[in-house]
Amino acid sequence: MIFAQHGAGGAEGFDALARICQEWAIPVCQYWAGQLALATDHPMCTSWDPAPLLAEADLVICLDVLAPWMPDAHAPQPDACVVQLGPNPLSIRTPIRNFRAELTIAADTGSALVALERALGAHQPGADVQARFERVAERNQQASAQAIAAAAPDDAPGMTKAQIARALSDAVEGEAATILSELGCPMPPMRLTHHQAWYQEPHAGGLGWSLPAAMGMQLADPDQLVIATMGDGTYMFANPVACHQIAEALDLPILIIVLNNAEWGAVRQSVLGLYPDGHAARANQVPLTGLQPSPDFTLVARASRALGLRAENHGEFVQGRGLALALGRARNGAAVSYVPTRP
Repeated sequence: MIFAQHGAGGAEGFDALARICQEWAIPVCQYWAGQLALATDHPMCTSWDPAPLLAEADLVICLDVLAPWMPDAHAPQPDACVVQLGPNPLSIRTPIRNFRAELTIAADTGSALVALERALGAHQPGADVQARFERVAERNQQASAQAIAAAAPDDAPGMTKAQIARALSDAVEGEAATILSELGCPMPPMRLTHHQAWYQEPHAGGLGWSLPAAMGMQLADPDQLVIATMGDGTYMFANPVACHQIAEALDLPILIIVLNNAEWGAVRQSVLGLYPDGHAARANQVPLTGLQPSPDFTLVARASRALGLRAENHGEFVQGRGLALALGRARNGAAVSYVPTRP
């Protein structure tokens, strides 16, 4: 199996990895990924849970990853060969990292994948490869279907992150759009097909990354459709007044989706993850996480003449999404869609 977190090193590496996995039936787990390495509709794209694969893998390739799995919850087989490959395969600036490495290869990720595909060309897959391909592909298809089913629209107030992710993915189907997710749109329900389709915040953290990162991407490629998704706390951390002023001054037509759950969701998740039976878990609201009363974020956007939209349910989001995307495609300025969310 392959773990990938920081993409495949560019378009050539992305394509090479897809072909390698297809021919040799190698599943790819994009656990805690920051960039897409394999299209989410590829037969070998697995769910985010690495446990089933680690339980049976005899070769584990960590493709430019910081933390391929959660040591307290997952572990490779004792006799498995673990390969760490990437520009900094041992993440030497992270002193507490202690993931196994039977083989370490320092290389540019994209170039290494192209070279690996070339080397594998001298060999033929064994008779068991097709059987493995069918078994893994069926399991992946089931996991994908479950993720998509969980994102199905309903009439309830607000939306889940999965619903927003799927609705956004459907809207940009076939386009070379870039979606940034900072505690925003999760990868599993989405159909993402190219190497610049999806990015998540750096592992080092950095609340407020998504909005200015989207602005930088838009500056680098003015013709690209760039969509920044984030929580309400993240939006406030980005200094949105300054960001909107700069976006207007530089004519940056980004689409910003604020998923408002009126709390510091990352703080709550971290506390409950460490202390599932603690005082915070028993409280009606985890202390120091609430962000109520919630501001009207559309007014922040409108202060800089951006289009500000509020969606209370799935139908309103789809309608507003169409207006905002039309604005972005026409290069006519920034748009903010403000969506109350629920678990």
